[in-house]
Amino acid sequence: MRKFSTNWILITGIASVFITVATVLFVSIRQSQRVRDTTSQVDRTERILRQVQKLIVTSLDNETGARGFVLTGREKYLEPLRNSVTAFQTDISDLEKLVAGNSLQGQLMDSLKTTISRRIAFSDSMVLLRRQAGLEFTIDLIESGRGKYYTDEIRRIGNNMSNIVNQLLTERKAKNERTITNLNIILYSILAVVALMSIHILRRIKRDIDQQKTNEEKFSALLDAAPDATVIVDSSGIIQMINLQTENLFGYSRAEMLGQPVEILIPRELRLKHVQHRGDFMKSAKVRAMGAGIELNAVKKGGMTFPVEISLSPIGTKEGVLVSASVRDITLRKNLENELKKMNSELEAFTYSVSHDLRAPLRGIIGFTVVLEEDYGSKLDDEARRITGIIKANTLKMGHLVDDLLAFSRMGRQELLKTTVSMAGIVIEIVNDIKGSGNNQQIEWNIGALADVNADISTIRQVWINLISNAVKYSGSKENPRIDIGYNHQEGMYVFYVKDNGVGFDNRYKDKLFRVFQRLHSAEEFEGTGVGLALVEKIVSRHGGNVWAEGEVGRGASFYFSLPAD
Repeated sequence: MRKFSTNWILITGIASVFITVATVLFVSIRQSQRVRDTTSQVDRTERILRQVQKLIVTSLDNETGARGFVLTGREKYLEPLRNSVTAFQTDISDLEKLVAGNSLQGQLMDSLKTTISRRIAFSDSMVLLRRQAGLEFTIDLIESGRGKYYTDEIRRIGNNMSNIVNQLLTERKAKNERTITNLNIILYSILAVVALMSIHILRRIKRDIDQQKTNEEKFSALLDAAPDATVIVDSSGIIQMINLQTENLFGYSRAEMLGQPVEILIPRELRLKHVQHRGDFMKSAKVRAMGAGIELNAVKKGGMTFPVEISLSPIGTKEGVLVSASVRDITLRKNLENELKKMNSELEAFTYSVSHDLRAPLRGIIGFTVVLEEDYGSKLDDEARRITGIIKANTLKMGHLVDDLLAFSRMGRQELLKTTVSMAGIVIEIVNDIKGSGNNQQIEWNIGALADVNADISTIRQVWINLISNAVKYSGSKENPRIDIGYNHQEGMYVFYVKDNGVGFDNRYKDKLFRVFQRLHSAEEFEGTGVGLALVEKIVSRHGGNVWAEGEVGRGASFYFSLPAD
C-alpha cells in the first residue's frame, strides 16, 4: 500500500479547501440565479395573468357599452366602448411583449387578437345599425349571440394562456427544486469528503508529530550514547544541541551551553581566530578533522585547558547548515605519546652510545690483526693466517653493522629539510653509478616516469639507494636480470616501486622484512646487515608514507613506498 508524505497530504488538504470554497461559491451563485429566474418568471406570470384579466374586462366593457347604447340610444354609453378600443390596443401590445418567445402563446395571441378585432367590429356594427335602423332591427342582432360568443372566446383564449403560463411556471419551479436538490447533494457530498479528509489529515499530522517527537527522543538518546562529546552549532556558531558527554567533559549544564557561542569552549586567546576559521569552514563545509597536524586545546568551565581531537560534519537542514563537532579528550593519549617519545629518545641515545663506543674496539681488533699478520707473518702457518682473515672479515662486518645502527639511530633525531625533489634525477644518478661499476652491465633497466615530491633529499636518496641496491643484489644470479622502477597515483599518495626478477622471498614473511636484523636469506647467500630495509621504513614513515613488499620464491620481489602527493 502506498504511503503518502505529510507534505502531500497537506497540499491535498489545501487543494480540497479551495475546491470546496469554489464549489460552495458556484452552488451559491447557481442557486441565487435560480431564485432570481424563478422570481422573474413568477413576476412575468403574474403580469400575464393581469393582462389577460384586463383584456377580458375590456371585452366586457366593450360589450356593455355597445348594449347600453343599443338599448337606450344615449351617447354616454358609447364612452366605455371607445375607451375599450384604446385599452385593447395597449393591453394587446403589453401582452405580446410578455409572451414573446413562446410559440404556443404566440398562436393563442394571434387568435386572441383576431377575436378582439371581431368583438370590436361587432360592437361597432351594433352601434351603426341602432343609429340607422332603430332598436327593433338591432335587437335581432343582439339576440343572435355573436357578441357573447366573441366575449366568451376572448375569455377562453385568455384562460388558456393563463393555464399555459401557470403550467410553465410549475415546471420551472419543479426543475429549479431538482437542480437545487442536486446542487445541495453535491455540496453536502463535497463537505462530507472534506470533513473526512480533514479528520484524516489531522490524524496524520498528529501521528507525524508523535513520530517526530519519537525520532527526536531517539536522536537525543543516540547522541547521549555516543562515546565522544558532541556539539551541534548553527552557521553563526551558536550551540543548538549537545549530548551528555559534553556536559561531563566541559562541566557546563545543558541550559548553560544552549544558545551560547561555541567559542566559550575555546581558550580565550584563540577565540577571535576561531571565529574566522569557522566562517571559512561554513563557506565550503565538508566532513574533515579539525586542525589536522595542529595540537588543539579546549577549555572547561573552570578555565582548565586540555588537549582534544575534533571531527567536523556538516548537516543540511531546512533552516540552513548545522555543524556537528565530535570532541574527544586525548589527555591520556598525549601523556602516553610523550612517555613513548621519551622512551624512544632514551633508546636511540642508548643505541647511539653503544654503537659509537663499539667503533674504537673494532678498529683496535682490525689494527692488531693487521700488525700480527705483518710482523709475525713468517711465524704463522696457513691455519693461523686463515683465522686472522676470519677475524678481520667479521670485524669489518661488525663495523658495517655498527655504521648502519648509527645511521638508523641518527634517523630518529635528524631534522627533515623538505624541498621539491626530482625522484627521476635521483634514480637515474644511482642507476648510472651502478652501471659505472662495471659489474652489472647485463641488467635490463625499465625506468618509467617518476613524480616530483616534497621531501628531504638526502634521506629519500638513501631510500632509493637501499631499494635499488637490494634489487641488484638479489637479481644478480639470474641469467637475464631485469629491474622495473616507476610510480602511480592512488588516493592522494604517490606510490613508487622497485621490482626485480631475482630470487624473491616467501610472501608469508613479508612483514619481517622491515624490522631491524630480520633477514630472509642467510649471510652466506647474500651479504648484508639486516638494517637497510628498516632504515627505509623509518625514513618513509617520517615523511608520512608507508612501505610494503610482495614476493615469490624464485620469481622476484616488488618493494613499494608511498609519499603524500600534496
